[in-house]
Amino acid sequence: MSLWKSRSSGNQQNRVQKEDLVSRIRKDIPRIRKQGENPERDTSSFSRSFCDLCNSPFPNTDLRQCILCGRWACPSCWTGEYYVCNSCNGMITLYTLSDKNSR
Repeated sequence: MSLWKSRSSGNQQNRVQKEDLVSRIRKDIPRIRKQGENPERDTSSFSRSFCDLCNSPFPNTDLRQCILCGRWACPSCWTGEYYVCNSCNGMITLYTLSDKNSR
């Protein structure tokens, strides 16, 4: 009698493929800043910092840090779907398209 349910091999294969995709993306995207590291400040203003992608000054509350590369991005340079900057979103799109084409 088995007390533990065995997981189907299909679920494990899907999980491994997803982990492989994430690990490949993380390996290919260079880390610009560490998580929590502050963005470049605008010296002409007290509470503004620069967006790393468009290089425009924004209030600190409007900038978000990408979870993959660490860049600080303004609302127009941000992709909310994966919680990453537009630059990293492009890499994710390329990887997902190549994975779809290889199947």
